[in-house]
Amino acid sequence: MKEIIAMHGWAGDSNQWSNWEKIFKCFEWEWQTSERGYKGINPYTPKWIHNSNQVKAKRVVICHSLGSHLIDKQVLHSATHVILINSFSRFIPSGKESRPVQMALNKMMDAINTPSEASMLRKFHTKAYKPNYIDAESIEANLINISDLGRVRLKNDLIRLINSNSLPIGLNTHSNVLIVNSEEDYILANQTKATLAEDLRNHLEFRPKIINLQDEGHSITKIENIKKIKQWLEFDHAKNMV
Repeated sequence: MKEIIAMHGWAGDSNQWSNWEKIFKCFEWEWQTSERGYKGINPYTPKWIHNSNQVKAKRVVICHSLGSHLIDKQVLHSATHVILINSFSRFIPSGKESRPVQMALNKMMDAINTPSEASMLRKFHTKAYKPNYIDAESIEANLINISDLGRVRLKNDLIRLINSNSLPIGLNTHSNVLIVNSEEDYILANQTKATLAEDLRNHLEFRPKIINLQDEGHSITKIENIKKIKQWLEFDHAKNMV
């Protein structure tokens, strides 16, 4: 059995996985999406469909950015494969790079639930998709229908991002991990990416695989890159079936 649970990142929602879901379902993967519920979508925490004792069952967690710290810990722990897309163990880099990042995050925090909130989120989503184009309608869709409870989650999750300093709780040492880094990511610092790779090498039994995507930003948009990630997963899946 082949199944996937995907978790979006901060200020995102489950709709971002629509192209991913279509592609994987065409190859007989069962797909579920977690939802944090910032906007007009109810929060949802899926569980694995199939019994964990089934022979050759493959459980894949795909997390974008902060999603690796938001995913259900039991789901993460029981995953056979974990794909970390522009993710991190510690978001704020150490040394001289830390101060401007901390200041930017504090400014974002201060904007939540104020008249500056929409402008802050607009800038964040534009930066997350850079260098790729995102139309104004899509950006505005990320600014509307933020509920009072969703706004609390948005703020609490930003605090979680700021305070992150270790690998996601629940990550199994036996998991097969793929790190996906975008070479034109304007959200994550290079040191942050390097720290994640080092932390994973120290934590995992099997050395993580790293894929670097060209002409791609913090948010993955290109169909060919989604297929590239799927190819790694299906190759590794086939290898483990031998």
